[in-house]
Amino acid sequence: MRTFLAGNLMLGLVAAMLVLPCTCLSIPLLQGFEYNAPKSEIAGREGAVLGKEAFQDNVFLRGVQWAGYAWTAQCHFQEEKLNAVTLYSAYSRELLKRVSAHLKEQQFQLLGMIIDDKALDMISLVKLGGFEAFQKRFRELTSAKVPQKISYKWLDMKNIPQEQLNDTASLGQLLMLVPMDTLQIDITQSAVGEKLENSKLLIHFSYPVMDEMTKK
Repeated sequence: MRTFLAGNLMLGLVAAMLVLPCTCLSIPLLQGFEYNAPKSEIAGREGAVLGKEAFQDNVFLRGVQWAGYAWTAQCHFQEEKLNAVTLYSAYSRELLKRVSAHLKEQQFQLLGMIIDDKALDMISLVKLGGFEAFQKRFRELTSAKVPQKISYKWLDMKNIPQEQLNDTASLGQLLMLVPMDTLQIDITQSAVGEKLENSKLLIHFSYPVMDEMTKK
C-alpha cells in the first residue's frame, strides 16, 4: 500500500530526524510486532507460515489479537527486517465499526481515503471548501460506479499538535512534518469477486516517514 508521501521529502525527513534519532527504530507496529524485528524471529514463532509464490517474502500468523478480535497477520519485510503488518479477516459492517471506534479511542484521526485508484486528501479538500467539499467528492467517486476497494487512512495524532494540523495544507505536507515514529493505519475494504459486500477487511500498520528514512 502506498501513502500520500510524494515528491522530495528531504526537508521533512531532516525535521523528523531532529525529533527522533535514527537509532530508535525498535518501536511497536502493534502489540507483539516490533518495527525492524528480524524475519527469522517472526518466522520462528509458533504457528508461523512462510508465504509462497507471490507472497514468498511474507510470514503469516493466525489468531493475532487486536481491537478485541482475532486476525490473520501478514508480515512484510524490507531487507529481512519487519517494516509493516497487515491484519485481515472477512468484512462485516460491525467489525469495521469496532475498528473505527478503537482507533478513535487510541487518538487516531481519519485524514484521507482512496476509492479504487482515486485519492481523497481530507485535509486539502476541507481547507479548500469545507467538509461539504469532501462529501461532494466522495459522492462523485462512489455514484459513478460501485468501488472495488475503499481505503481509509488514519494517523496517530498523540504527538501531533492540533496547531500543526490546522496549519497544514495537505496530508502529504503533514507527513513531511510529523515525527518519524508516527504510526499510520490503513483500513481497506477490498472486494472478493464483483461485489464490495463480499469483501475482506485489511488493517495495515506502517511508519511511512520511517520507511522513507531507512531507504536513504
